[in-house]
Amino acid sequence: MTVGDSAPFFVVGAPRSGTTMLRLMLDAHPELAVPFESGFIVDFYRRREEYGNLSLRQNAIRLLHDIGEHPMVRRGGLISDPDAVLEQPVRTYRDLVDAIFRAYARRQGKARWGDKTPGYVTDIDVLRAVFPDCRIVHLVRDGRDVAVSTRSVDWGMRSLPRIAADWRWNTVLAHKVGRVLGGDYQLVRYEDLVLQPEASLRSIAAFLGVPYTDVMLSYPQNGAEKMPADSMQWHANSVRAPEANLIGQWRRVMSRADRIIFEQCAGDALEMFGYDVERHPSTFASRLRALYYATLQRY
Repeated sequence: MTVGDSAPFFVVGAPRSGTTMLRLMLDAHPELAVPFESGFIVDFYRRREEYGNLSLRQNAIRLLHDIGEHPMVRRGGLISDPDAVLEQPVRTYRDLVDAIFRAYARRQGKARWGDKTPGYVTDIDVLRAVFPDCRIVHLVRDGRDVAVSTRSVDWGMRSLPRIAADWRWNTVLAHKVGRVLGGDYQLVRYEDLVLQPEASLRSIAAFLGVPYTDVMLSYPQNGAEKMPADSMQWHANSVRAPEANLIGQWRRVMSRADRIIFEQCAGDALEMFGYDVERHPSTFASRLRALYYATLQRY
């Protein structure tokens, strides 16, 4: 292995971009443990000074307790044995986060840990502040398919301009940061992962410094067991084998007016990541639809 091959890695991407499927693929690797979304790293990094010197055991215990109460940590069962976490020496916030994930990895019989939290896509700088040697896997999906998926879940936004703007911001910002990171950043397109899963996973495995194994494609065998039960209503597709019919849904589902609006909001980002654009001019229907989003369906 090369230097850094034991470094943690983070899978990020705009919500509804397929990061859960990629997480299950990576977690199926015999060397990699990738739990359900952690959600806490950025929040508590910004609050770390509230807990004082973490080399004092009582301070580390207090911070670990509060992290354990984070909704995403509880939902994913990330911390099942606080004592096992504190068996490792803790002096800094990095030490405590690392100890949490290492304890989780040991429970899975794995040597290396990663994390999949889509929300970190705009906080790569914080991840690098905590773990300067970490690697970033950035999953990008056609924003129009992201919009279709987002509007299909009960908690998703309905305003197409807002979805387009959020997707553009998330993907472009992460890519710009990634270009600064150089060799510690890898861009993966969802479409490639679905249509050529083995080739994509071989590339990701090489990036992470682990050997590729076909077992990564066997994740559907126990994917549902790796998910919180209440998440399955939103991630049924994620635990199944890659499905090509999920690519280009926007062509079948979105009206021409909505497609025009999306391109007006995020067409430059679509082109940046290699997605086809239609370049339809505005129509009366698209202008009327835009007015609807601006006045009645703002969220």
